[in-house]
Formats: sequence, C-alpha cells, structure tokens
Amino acid sequence: MVNIAVIGIGNRAGKYLSCLPQDARVAFLVDSDPIRLTQAAERYRVPQSACFSDTASFFSEKRAVDGIIIATPDQLHFSETLSAIRAGYPVLVEKPAASTQEELDSMLEASKQTGIPVSVCLVMRYHPYFRRIKEIVDSGEIGQVLSIDHTEAIGPDRMGHTFVRGLWSRKDLSGPIFLSKCSHDTDFLLWLTGGKALEVTSEGGLTRFRPDCAPPQAARRCLDCSVDCPYSAVRLYRDQHAWVAGFDVPEGKTLDDVIEEELVAGRYGRCVYHCDNDVNDIQEVRVLLDNGIRLTMRLDGVSLDEGRRTIIQGSKGKLRALGTTLEVNGRVEDYSSLLDLPLHAGADRFLIEDFIDSLRTGHPTAVPLSVTREAHRICFLAR
Repeated sequence: MVNIAVIGIGNRAGKYLSCLPQDARVAFLVDSDPIRLTQAAERYRVPQSACFSDTASFFSEKRAVDGIIIATPDQLHFSETLSAIRAGYPVLVEKPAASTQEELDSMLEASKQTGIPVSVCLVMRYHPYFRRIKEIVDSGEIGQVLSIDHTEAIGPDRMGHTFVRGLWSRKDLSGPIFLSKCSHDTDFLLWLTGGKALEVTSEGGLTRFRPDCAPPQAARRCLDCSVDCPYSAVRLYRDQHAWVAGFDVPEGKTLDDVIEEELVAGRYGRCVYHCDNDVNDIQEVRVLLDNGIRLTMRLDGVSLDEGRRTIIQGSKGKLRALGTTLEVNGRVEDYSSLLDLPLHAGADRFLIEDFIDSLRTGHPTAVPLSVTREAHRICFLAR
C-alpha cells in the first residue's frame, strides 16, 4: 500500500484524491481550516492523530508516508515543498511550483542535492486532446513548427469566482494571474516546441473589473442588484450551485445556508466591479525561442468565451485546435465528446496514477520539476 500525505485539502486536492488507485491511501492530512480537516478526516478515514493544522507539526518528526501532495495556496508551495524535500518525501506540488525564479531554483537545487523527486501538477500534458496535438506535431505532418498563436479565454464564471472575487484576485496574496493561470499553457507550448526563451515581452492590465466600468445601476452586492449581468453571484451560486465545491459547510448548516451567507456578507456575493482585485484581466505575452519559433500567448478574462484556441503554423501546413476539434491540413478530428468527461477528461486521474507509479517504481513522472523550469521562467518574466 502506498501511503500519501496531503497538505491543503481544497477543491484541487479533492479532485486528485478521487483518483487514487486502490493500492494507495491517504495516511496524513494537513490543513489550517478545522472544518475542512475534520470533514476530510471522515471522508478518507484518517485518524485524528494523523491530522495536523500546520505543516510545522507534521514535519516535526518522521512520518510513515511514501509521498506528499501539496495543494495549498500558491505562495505556500515553495516553503512546503522545501520542507518536504528536506524531510525526504517525494512531492507532487500544484502549479505554479514557486512564486519567483529564486524560489524555483532553490527547490531544484534541494531536489538535486538530496535526490528527492518533485513533480508538478501540469495536467495539460496528460489530457488526451493536448496529447493528440503533441502527437501530430511530433509526427512531422505539419513540418517544422514556425510559430504558435495561443489564447486562453477564462470564461465569466471562472473569472468572476476565482480572479475577481476569489483567492487569486490579488497579486500580493496569490501572485500575477499569468503565473497562476497560464503556467499550464506555457508548459504545454514548450512541450510542443522545446527551446529556451531569448526574448519575452508582455502587455496587459485590469481593463474591466473596476468601479469605473460598473453599469450605472449596479449595486455593491449581487443580492441588491437589478442588472442582468453574466457575473451574477445569485445565478452562479444560488440558482446553479456552481463553483461551490470550495465553500466549507460547518456542522449544523447546509450548503444553501452557506451560499446565502456569502451572498449577504461574504466575498463571493460582491459585485465584480466593486471588489479589491488587482490582477490583470487581459494580457498578451510574446516569446522568441532560441530555436527560432515565435510564441504568442493571450489571456482573455473579459470576453464571455471560455476555452483554449491554438494555431500552430508549420513549414508544411497548419494545425488549428479550436477546443473541440483539431483541423490539420484540411482534415478535421472531433473531440467534442471529451467536453463532458470529468477530471479534465481523465487527465487528473492519469497525473495521480503517474505520481503513485513513480512512488512504487522510482521512475520519474512525466512532469518533473526540472522540465518545468523554462515555462516558469517565462511566466516570471511576463509578470
């Protein structure tokens, strides 16, 4: 049996733990939120003696675990991963692995010196749609890659919940949005092309989600607002019960009780034009690689579109990835059936199975920290 410790029991950790193979189990839990810790202990049958409210207590002595999953807020990834390396535990850490280049290089050096492997949750490498793109590029069907134009449209629900009202809305608390959201995309493009960045330029800003852009009739809270708005918290949380997996429900209350409390007085009931957010809602990053390939990456948080669009220009043709289809030199492949599959179309499961297999066998995962350094570096330069 492979024993896992989990540090940070939020939404992403829950997704990963739902994918644990039968020969792996949660042996230790660490989270500063007592409600989450108690509920997770019951869900995964972890005794109270193996539950900790802080990492210092957990790392105070050697634990019988084979590896650690770290899924805490971004700015904690460095310190917690470093503690795990020094304690001798292999790590799977959520992206981004670190908040600065110095932190990332310190992690890499510690991993190298100790021989303790660190892997990063960059699920696009495991997603069947994006793996197919990689397969086509590697086949040579479109020839040598010359340039890639890539757009990620965040979508109104995710943008409003996560990057305007939520925990990734402020640079000082979570870091810049391009690092938080597009480290996936940057890693994916470098996986396709190889190479290192010679030049990185970036333009962007907060263009929409600010008080001077609010409709004249907009109220400070969605409960009090009569505007027909795509960012309505009432619609999202009360009517649709969407994006509520991270809402902690104390004993004696229901999810609907918690939703109403948020709408009345919580951070998630605020008008998106009257929050304290300061991360960009639009950004364009251009990269020249040392192999001559040019990358253009756009983060779009203001349109009502959602999804990724990628155009790869090759010396023998073009690949257009439009979210549900792949168009390659006039041939169309349909992947619309993947849209409704849970866990990123199984990518989360493949990632966790890869990590567990690495703990069993000692073989590296598909995304060791070392191969993500250049993608992280581009994101740091694009801040």
